Amino acid sequence: MSFIELKQVGKVIKKQPLLHDINANIHQNSITVLEGINGSGKTLILKALLGLIKVTGSVIVNQQQVLPNKPFPVKAGILIEKPSLIEDFTAYKNLGLLIKLDPSIPIGQINDSLQYFDLNRFPKQKVKKFSLGMKQKLGIAQAFLGEYPLIILDEPTNALDQKSILKLVDLIKSCNQRGTTFIIASHDLQFIDQVATSRLNVEEGTITYEK
Repeated sequence: MSFIELKQVGKVIKKQPLLHDINANIHQNSITVLEGINGSGKTLILKALLGLIKVTGSVIVNQQQVLPNKPFPVKAGILIEKPSLIEDFTAYKNLGLLIKLDPSIPIGQINDSLQYFDLNRFPKQKVKKFSLGMKQKLGIAQAFLGEYPLIILDEPTNALDQKSILKLVDLIKSCNQRGTTFIIASHDLQFIDQVATSRLNVEEGTITYEK
């Protein structure tokens, strides 16, 4: 049985179909990559999957229908578009906010995450002074905090140097081996080749094929 099902999912804004006829089955413990050029609809599909936008058709996660006005069926780590960060806070304080929302996350994971992405070198620096790459790494650290059953990443390699991309690849694979399901939107073919166990090609607002 599929962990996530998208059935005839569509989205129309001002009579313009942005998503149409989207059907997909995503299995638990997979690393599924939505691949396609910028503007193909990858981010909108992620938003539809998370219930962040209202769509036609249905999205089923862990045998429960996803609806915008209801809690998401499973705990999920999320990086959609650019990282959601409080610019006047340090990296540590940004991650600490998530632990306040979910006290089940061990507080020691904050230092572990910051050290893994070399962000522990800036303990007192506010995020507004971070480079784009540093902000991206902090956004990724947010998504991985708690190592939830589902992690969704939107173009995670944006602004990352090669060393950080390799670290991200290793982190995805190790979490996946421990049971985390990943859904990743990316146009970075080298990165996709390294991580994907399933690939869904997205063109003009629909999934054209799986490989």
